[in-house]
Amino acid sequence: MAKDTLFHILSRQPWWITLLVAFVLFWVGYAIFPPVAPFLVVPFVLLAAYIGVVQWRKGVPGNVEERLAELRAMPWDTFSVAVTDAYRKLGYTVLHPGGAGYDFKLVRDGSTTLLSCRRWKVNQVGEGPVRELAQAVDREAAARGICLSAGEFSAPARKVAATEPLTLVSGAALTELIRLPRKRPV
Repeated sequence: MAKDTLFHILSRQPWWITLLVAFVLFWVGYAIFPPVAPFLVVPFVLLAAYIGVVQWRKGVPGNVEERLAELRAMPWDTFSVAVTDAYRKLGYTVLHPGGAGYDFKLVRDGSTTLLSCRRWKVNQVGEGPVRELAQAVDREAAARGICLSAGEFSAPARKVAATEPLTLVSGAALTELIRLPRKRPV
Protein backbone atom coordinates (compact mmCIF):
# COMPACT_ATOMS: atom_id res chain seq x y z
CA MET A 1 0.00 0.00 0.00
CA ALA A 2 1.56 3.25 -1.18
CA LYS A 3 1.40 6.20 1.18
CA ASP A 4 0.54 9.64 -0.09
CA THR A 5 3.23 12.26 0.31
CA LEU A 6 2.38 15.78 1.35
CA PHE A 7 3.09 16.99 -2.19
CA HIS A 8 0.78 14.34 -3.68
CA ILE A 9 -2.02 15.28 -1.29
CA LEU A 10 -1.59 19.00 -2.02
CA SER A 11 -1.51 18.41 -5.78
CA ARG A 12 -5.13 17.17 -5.58
CA GLN A 13 -6.29 20.30 -3.73
CA PRO A 14 -7.06 23.79 -5.06
CA TRP A 15 -3.89 25.84 -5.63
CA TRP A 16 -4.67 28.28 -2.83
CA ILE A 17 -4.54 25.47 -0.22
CA THR A 18 -0.89 24.87 -1.09
CA LEU A 19 -0.22 28.60 -0.93
CA LEU A 20 -1.88 28.69 2.49
CA VAL A 21 0.38 25.84 3.66
CA ALA A 22 3.39 27.83 2.39
CA PHE A 23 2.21 30.92 4.29
CA VAL A 24 1.78 28.99 7.56
CA LEU A 25 5.08 27.20 7.09
CA PHE A 26 6.84 30.51 6.49
CA TRP A 27 5.60 31.99 9.77
CA VAL A 28 6.39 28.85 11.74
CA GLY A 29 9.87 28.77 10.22
CA TYR A 30 10.30 32.49 10.82
CA ALA A 31 9.38 32.05 14.50
CA ILE A 32 11.89 29.20 14.93
CA PHE A 33 14.81 30.27 12.72
CA PRO A 34 14.15 33.38 10.55
CA PRO A 35 17.00 33.00 8.00
CA VAL A 36 15.67 29.61 6.82
CA ALA A 37 11.98 30.57 6.56
CA PRO A 38 12.01 31.76 2.91
CA PHE A 39 13.78 28.60 1.76
CA LEU A 40 11.22 26.36 3.45
CA VAL A 41 8.36 27.74 1.39
CA VAL A 42 9.95 27.78 -2.09
CA PRO A 43 8.84 24.22 -2.99
CA PHE A 44 5.29 24.95 -1.82
CA VAL A 45 5.06 28.22 -3.74
CA LEU A 46 6.33 26.46 -6.89
CA LEU A 47 3.85 23.63 -6.37
CA ALA A 48 1.00 26.15 -5.87
CA ALA A 49 1.99 27.85 -9.14
CA TYR A 50 2.08 24.51 -10.98
CA ILE A 51 -1.30 23.44 -9.55
CA GLY A 52 -2.75 26.85 -10.42
CA VAL A 53 -1.66 26.56 -14.06
CA VAL A 54 -3.01 23.01 -14.36
CA GLN A 55 -6.35 24.00 -12.80
CA TRP A 56 -6.56 27.12 -14.96
CA ARG A 57 -6.05 25.05 -18.11
CA LYS A 58 -8.76 22.60 -17.03
CA GLY A 59 -11.20 25.38 -16.27
CA VAL A 60 -13.52 25.71 -13.33
CA PRO A 61 -14.96 22.28 -12.61
CA GLY A 62 -18.47 23.51 -11.93
CA ASN A 63 -21.17 21.52 -10.28
CA VAL A 64 -21.17 17.95 -11.61
CA GLU A 65 -24.91 17.53 -11.04
CA GLU A 66 -25.67 20.70 -13.01
CA ARG A 67 -23.43 19.53 -15.84
CA LEU A 68 -25.06 16.09 -15.86
CA ALA A 69 -28.49 17.75 -16.00
CA GLU A 70 -27.29 19.74 -19.03
CA LEU A 71 -26.13 16.52 -20.69
CA ARG A 72 -29.46 14.79 -19.99
CA ALA A 73 -31.33 17.75 -21.47
CA MET A 74 -29.43 17.54 -24.76
CA PRO A 75 -31.12 16.04 -27.79
CA TRP A 76 -29.37 12.99 -29.29
CA ASP A 77 -27.85 14.96 -32.19
CA THR A 78 -26.15 17.46 -29.88
CA PHE A 79 -25.05 14.82 -27.39
CA SER A 80 -23.58 12.55 -30.08
CA VAL A 81 -21.62 15.44 -31.58
CA ALA A 82 -20.23 16.36 -28.14
CA VAL A 83 -19.21 12.74 -27.50
CA THR A 84 -17.61 12.18 -30.90
CA ASP A 85 -15.75 15.50 -30.68
CA ALA A 86 -14.41 14.51 -27.26
CA TYR A 87 -13.08 11.20 -28.57
CA ARG A 88 -11.59 12.86 -31.65
CA LYS A 89 -9.68 15.18 -29.32
CA LEU A 90 -8.35 12.06 -27.59
CA GLY A 91 -6.94 10.86 -30.92
CA TYR A 92 -9.64 8.45 -32.06
CA THR A 93 -11.10 8.17 -35.53
CA VAL A 94 -14.86 8.00 -35.05
CA LEU A 95 -16.91 5.83 -37.39
CA HIS A 96 -20.68 6.38 -37.27
CA PRO A 97 -22.20 3.12 -38.44
CA GLY A 98 -23.42 1.80 -35.12
CA GLY A 99 -24.68 -1.72 -34.82
CA ALA A 100 -26.65 -3.75 -32.34
CA GLY A 101 -25.42 -2.82 -28.88
CA TYR A 102 -23.27 0.18 -29.82
CA ASP A 103 -23.45 3.59 -31.46
CA PHE A 104 -19.94 4.38 -32.70
CA LYS A 105 -16.70 2.63 -33.55
CA LEU A 106 -13.60 4.34 -32.24
CA VAL A 107 -10.31 3.46 -33.92
CA ARG A 108 -6.87 4.42 -32.65
CA ASP A 109 -3.51 2.78 -33.31
CA GLY A 110 -5.20 -0.08 -35.16
CA SER A 111 -7.37 -0.96 -32.17
CA THR A 112 -11.16 -0.76 -32.30
CA THR A 113 -13.33 0.30 -29.37
CA LEU A 114 -17.12 0.20 -29.48
CA LEU A 115 -18.94 3.09 -27.86
CA SER A 116 -22.49 2.85 -26.51
CA CYS A 117 -24.27 5.97 -25.33
CA ARG A 118 -27.88 5.26 -26.25
CA ARG A 119 -29.17 5.47 -22.71
CA TRP A 120 -27.30 8.60 -21.65
CA LYS A 121 -30.46 10.20 -20.22
CA VAL A 122 -31.59 7.43 -17.86
CA ASN A 123 -31.05 7.59 -14.11
CA GLN A 124 -29.71 4.05 -13.95
CA VAL A 125 -28.39 1.79 -16.70
CA GLY A 126 -29.19 -1.85 -16.08
CA GLU A 127 -27.42 -5.05 -17.00
CA GLY A 128 -29.10 -5.44 -20.42
CA PRO A 129 -27.41 -2.59 -22.33
CA VAL A 130 -24.02 -3.44 -20.83
CA ARG A 131 -24.41 -7.10 -21.78
CA GLU A 132 -25.45 -6.02 -25.31
CA LEU A 133 -22.27 -3.98 -25.60
CA ALA A 134 -20.18 -6.93 -24.38
CA GLN A 135 -21.79 -9.15 -27.02
CA ALA A 136 -21.12 -6.51 -29.70
CA VAL A 137 -17.46 -6.34 -28.64
CA ASP A 138 -17.20 -10.12 -29.13
CA ARG A 139 -19.17 -10.09 -32.39
CA GLU A 140 -17.16 -7.21 -33.92
CA ALA A 141 -13.82 -8.52 -32.58
CA ALA A 142 -13.19 -5.15 -30.93
CA ALA A 143 -10.53 -4.66 -28.29
CA ARG A 144 -12.97 -3.19 -25.78
CA GLY A 145 -16.20 -1.31 -25.26
CA ILE A 146 -17.16 1.92 -23.51
CA CYS A 147 -20.63 2.60 -22.15
CA LEU A 148 -21.56 6.22 -21.35
CA SER A 149 -24.37 7.38 -19.09
CA ALA A 150 -25.30 10.62 -17.37
CA GLY A 151 -26.91 8.41 -14.72
CA GLU A 152 -25.50 5.56 -12.66
CA PHE A 153 -24.83 1.94 -13.51
CA SER A 154 -26.67 -0.74 -11.55
CA ALA A 155 -24.73 -3.31 -9.50
CA PRO A 156 -25.48 -6.09 -12.04
CA ALA A 157 -24.27 -3.80 -14.87
CA ARG A 158 -21.01 -3.11 -13.01
CA LYS A 159 -20.63 -6.85 -12.39
CA VAL A 160 -20.94 -7.58 -16.13
CA ALA A 161 -18.42 -4.82 -16.93
CA ALA A 162 -15.96 -6.25 -14.41
CA THR A 163 -15.86 -9.59 -16.23
CA GLU A 164 -15.72 -8.15 -19.78
CA PRO A 165 -13.36 -5.73 -21.58
CA LEU A 166 -15.71 -2.84 -20.86
CA THR A 167 -15.35 0.61 -19.32
CA LEU A 168 -18.32 2.35 -17.73
CA VAL A 169 -18.23 6.15 -17.85
CA SER A 170 -20.67 8.24 -15.82
CA GLY A 171 -20.88 11.13 -13.38
CA ALA A 172 -17.81 13.32 -12.99
CA ALA A 173 -15.84 11.20 -15.50
CA LEU A 174 -18.47 11.93 -18.15
CA THR A 175 -18.47 15.67 -17.44
CA GLU A 176 -14.67 15.63 -17.63
CA LEU A 177 -14.81 13.83 -20.98
CA ILE A 178 -17.43 16.16 -22.42
CA ARG A 179 -16.42 19.66 -21.50
CA LEU A 180 -19.39 21.91 -22.09
CA PRO A 181 -18.80 25.64 -22.39
CA ARG A 182 -19.20 27.29 -19.00
CA LYS A 183 -22.11 29.65 -18.53
CA ARG A 184 -20.97 33.11 -17.55
CA PRO A 185 -22.60 34.68 -14.51
CA VAL A 186 -25.07 37.41 -15.43
